[in-house]
Amino acid sequence: MPYSAQASNLVFKDITEHISSGQWAPGMKIETEEQLCSRLGVSRIAVRQAIEKLSALSVLRKVQGSGTYVNSFKDASLLGMIYYPPTRETMRTVLEFRRMFDSYNAQLFVQYASPEELAELEENYRMMSSLRDEPKAFQEYESSFHHLIAAGTNNVIIQQISTMLTELLAWHQALQYDNIGPDNSIIWHGRILDAIREGDGELASLCTRIHIDKSIEYIERKEDFPKGKK
Repeated sequence: MPYSAQASNLVFKDITEHISSGQWAPGMKIETEEQLCSRLGVSRIAVRQAIEKLSALSVLRKVQGSGTYVNSFKDASLLGMIYYPPTRETMRTVLEFRRMFDSYNAQLFVQYASPEELAELEENYRMMSSLRDEPKAFQEYESSFHHLIAAGTNNVIIQQISTMLTELLAWHQALQYDNIGPDNSIIWHGRILDAIREGDGELASLCTRIHIDKSIEYIERKEDFPKGKK
């Protein structure tokens, strides 16, 4: 197959699937360019472009004279973290960030959000609750719930960080659904929304922290963790 953007995307998808499935674990050397070209039927240019992209995300690390290796989760960029298999460590890392980020955003939302933004958040919660048995749709609304709160903070830095992390946070919501289920989110998102309606920013922030703390406690004691989509 001659080089094309489609061929490069094919190589990118193949490499990330090997990493997310655990076949190529952190520290492992991946296939050579020649092996990838032969197995996937693509040009060396396509392989090199895919490897360069993953190296830019710090998912891969090239060692001159040795080969290309998978970086550890902690060394990957924020945008590269979604390509790793779920573990207690990866879940805890994201949850600890969200404990700080989401809780403060809820407090700022109470201060700065418009009535229209509150109405949009209420509709999002109504839809999310109605889709508890439809994982993909539920996860989309759950992820949007937090993004809508970030958007309503009226803080451009928070808004841009939330946008930048959309894919990572959506990935995390999917893992939470797989490992914890929808009930915890429905209960606590409802309490966060009630506090916002009452204009109580401190309570909204507290409910957000408790919600995330409960998620952390759950993954710490779950015996058959991790579980996630490959």
